[in-house]
Amino acid sequence: MEWIMVSFGGGVGAALRYLVQLWIVKIKISSYWATASVNVLGSIFLGIASHGVIESSTILAFLTVGILGAFTTFSTFAFDIVKLIEAKKWRTVFLFISVNLIGGILGFLIGWALK
Repeated sequence: MEWIMVSFGGGVGAALRYLVQLWIVKIKISSYWATASVNVLGSIFLGIASHGVIESSTILAFLTVGILGAFTTFSTFAFDIVKLIEAKKWRTVFLFISVNLIGGILGFLIGWALK
């Protein structure tokens, strides 16, 4: 049963990820910032969900592995870095990596603190 909930959550997370991508492009911001946005937001929500508030392992797996696992994206993060390096956008590479890594850690800590 749990794997069905994780699969459903993955579909929800992937759809949400795609909607964020469409919105970021629509407002004329470079698409790689959609990656940073979902990674930081996902970290905040994971911080909240990881606090032991959710007692059901099925619901926790649905939210964390399913929705947040599909919503956040390490592979696109890596792809975006390579594209930025190829374009020789060194400042953006550094900023992008910093926002994803530091923002993700701080986002998790913020979510954790929200209890």
